Amino acid sequence: MNRIKIIKASINRSTVSLLKLFCIFTLTWIPTVSNAEDFLIKNATIHTATEQEVLSQTDIYVSDGFILQIGRDLQIKNKHTLIDAKGKHVTPGLINASTQIGLVEIGAASSTVDASTKNEMQGASFSVAPAINFRSTLLPHNRMNGLTRAIVRPNGGNSIFHGQAAAIALLSDEQGLVDERVAQYASYGNSGANLAGGSRASAYAVLDKALEDANYLRHNRSEYKNGYDWKFSQSLQDLDKLKAVLEKKIPLVISAHRKDDILQMIKLAKKHSVRLVLTGAAEAWMVADKLAREKIPVIIDPILNLPSFESLSIRLDGAAILNEAGVKLVFTGVDWQSTHNGYLVRQSAGNAVAYGMPEEDALKAMTINTAQVFGIKNYGQIAVGMEADIVVWDGDPLELTTNADVVLIKGINQPMVSRATRLRDRYWELDNIQMKAFTR
Repeated sequence: MNRIKIIKASINRSTVSLLKLFCIFTLTWIPTVSNAEDFLIKNATIHTATEQEVLSQTDIYVSDGFILQIGRDLQIKNKHTLIDAKGKHVTPGLINASTQIGLVEIGAASSTVDASTKNEMQGASFSVAPAINFRSTLLPHNRMNGLTRAIVRPNGGNSIFHGQAAAIALLSDEQGLVDERVAQYASYGNSGANLAGGSRASAYAVLDKALEDANYLRHNRSEYKNGYDWKFSQSLQDLDKLKAVLEKKIPLVISAHRKDDILQMIKLAKKHSVRLVLTGAAEAWMVADKLAREKIPVIIDPILNLPSFESLSIRLDGAAILNEAGVKLVFTGVDWQSTHNGYLVRQSAGNAVAYGMPEEDALKAMTINTAQVFGIKNYGQIAVGMEADIVVWDGDPLELTTNADVVLIKGINQPMVSRATRLRDRYWELDNIQMKAFTR
């Protein structure tokens, strides 16, 4: 396999550059990343996910987990690892906006599934962050394929409010938790109706009343304590967690597909002045101009085109239509595999390009757009000051047969090893195998 040649430069570290000092003291404080090295990536074709778009034959210098320099023919005096990326493509690390990585290992084994709760007292207050397993086999499998971060969302339980999503970096330890609360999830449409009495009308009423109660409670919280008589539509702990939505600290992500469902959710968001993000959104292309005017982002899987009674007008060029209208798009990928194979968001993005979306816009829908929608700072672009989540690819990053050669997460070079590769290597040669776990 053609792998990038990595050369150790033996130059001694001298003085810290002024630019490095500038980045350290002007960026928001972030704990030092352990095991981060200095890297110089040379002669790459860089997809920046910025207004500069693509830079050819350009270098990137990474130090202490951050991108410190970008330019041609960079000369670095500090000790570093040199990555020869001539003929290669470089992108920011990809992020899938809708996964359950770390919450689900084997879907059919309930002991390995932590994505939802049947506790009737927990809806909006259900947080998935404490349950995320950073030793899950799904993390190395996805990160060696270029996925460096993910939004980990809850599944629907007994409440129309599913709970709070977390943002993670695909590191196999607790350093991987980026933010334990980046969004509040809820349902509308058919799934919301089923959780609220069987009708979309009742689902709207439940969402509306919950936000109304939460708004009242946040202004009168001292009057209501556990153990006292109170009459609200949701538990106190659930209403308290909606405070962050009402204060626009996190978005309210609502699943809706049908055109009229989407319009109702826009109405609801305007009434309560919350940051709405639509997910699913099969017929969103039909109201693209309105979504653009209202600045409502949309999370979609561009490859999903199977119609249902909720999505009779779904189409493969929906992403291109939304993008052309100016809607901020955020991608998930291959819907039924977005956890075990979350890296396939790249395949979905490639299909969006095949149906008319510009390639660099599709890349942004897997990087900077997602970071901005979910409030992940210093991530999502190849730019000075950004955390060094970087992938070096052996070809066009949106081509299906392209593979990741090097993956950096927070400036740490990730091993290109997973459970699958270890099994492959163990049983590649069956003759004279040591410690074989089978007999012929």
